[in-house]
Amino acid sequence: MSMTIKDIHTHLPDAPRDALADIRVTGTVPGPARLSSAGLHPWDVTPDCREALDEVARLARHPLVAAIGECGIDRLAPVPLTLQTEAFVRQAEIADGCGKPLIIHAVRATADILALHRALRPATVWIIHGFRGKPEAAAQLTRRGIRLSLGARFNPATARSIDPAMLLTETDESPIGIDAVRDAIAAARGITRAALDSIVD
Repeated sequence: MSMTIKDIHTHLPDAPRDALADIRVTGTVPGPARLSSAGLHPWDVTPDCREALDEVARLARHPLVAAIGECGIDRLAPVPLTLQTEAFVRQAEIADGCGKPLIIHAVRATADILALHRALRPATVWIIHGFRGKPEAAAQLTRRGIRLSLGARFNPATARSIDPAMLLTETDESPIGIDAVRDAIAAARGITRAALDSIVD
């Protein structure tokens, strides 16, 4: 990311002002009053979601929108995979067009995300938010240059395995706060919190 943001994805209304607040776009929304990301969540994709995607494109130009998303692929969602993929590709194009990172919701979709990354060859960074996968999946993603964000629930072995340059942190919906999240990741890596802060954005 172009700035240091310790919490790159939160739904908490009382999160610190430097946390990236998620705007879940389903229609027209007002411009953000704080640092945000904006996207069409895969659970909200419909056969006629063009207006919502146009709204994401409009919000992408707002100076307080620092990233696009969350968008993604969720194989547990009751939305056809073809529709999810079309909406994801459009938002990846929006992210590339405005030069902002793409925050991705991926559920049982590592292979899908890897295939899309190979096909689209994005110019901007992709970030899997709330990553809970195994070290092997993490390695596949980070080899493609896809960054991984860990939240309150994560795989400790994965937390130890990720190159610090590819690691980000978030609260998502957890009330414990970003400091507690980063403390837990530091403990999993066997380092001090100060050491983690010195090597992880």
